[in-house]
Amino acid sequence: MRVRWFDLAAIVLAIAVLAGLGFVLRPHHTPVVAMAPFPERVQRPQPPPPVGPSVLFISDSYTGGVGLKEMYYGCMAAVRMGWLCDLSAEPGTGYISGGEANRFVNPDLGPSTSFGERLPKLADGYKPDVVVLDGGRSDLFAPTDDEYAVMTSTIGAVHQIWPAARIVFIRPRSLDRPSDDLGFDEGFISRLRADPAAQGLVIVDPINRFAETDTSAWLVPNGVLPNQEGSAALSSALVDELSANGFTVAAS
Repeated sequence: MRVRWFDLAAIVLAIAVLAGLGFVLRPHHTPVVAMAPFPERVQRPQPPPPVGPSVLFISDSYTGGVGLKEMYYGCMAAVRMGWLCDLSAEPGTGYISGGEANRFVNPDLGPSTSFGERLPKLADGYKPDVVVLDGGRSDLFAPTDDEYAVMTSTIGAVHQIWPAARIVFIRPRSLDRPSDDLGFDEGFISRLRADPAAQGLVIVDPINRFAETDTSAWLVPNGVLPNQEGSAALSSALVDELSANGFTVAAS
């Protein structure tokens, strides 16, 4: 049987189509390129910042001073010692003043509190290595024996609340009259040193070193509180007193 030319052409075309389909339908092996995995975000623990000893000042407006907390003479001294500074300062208060004996209202802080009355709240918020009591200047209205009783009670309470802390008692004086002991004479201080409640107490007297100095330029216009220059002088005196009593400057 003869194959006509157009039948042959049809057969060739069919073979070509089938061959093309075979190529298309044949599985192709696509080369696989390995991708580097994305790095995971790792939360690496960071070392805590270095923390030095902490000090808590309990005081009146004298330690409170004028301006930012960092410029108060107590905190200025703390910075030089390498300590972290916390401050509880209320104007006009003391071991007795501001408490039940003569409560008053401060326009900014509300009802006043004596040093001892602040201790429970301070105990909840602070764990100081050093506690500095700087007051008594506002307690001059009280009989000496009453002042002594409340003062030793406050010191004893500080010991109980922070048994591991060293307690520093700043002898009450005012920078405008550095040589005036304000009634806290040597007999009073000797009695305090010997009291069991004051065991381990460190007593310092930074203002007394200015007894022969004209301090008028170191006071604010009201002539009582230290200005910035006076605060700087007091901070240097306090650092010297602390160093002389065995406190060392923390390593930076």
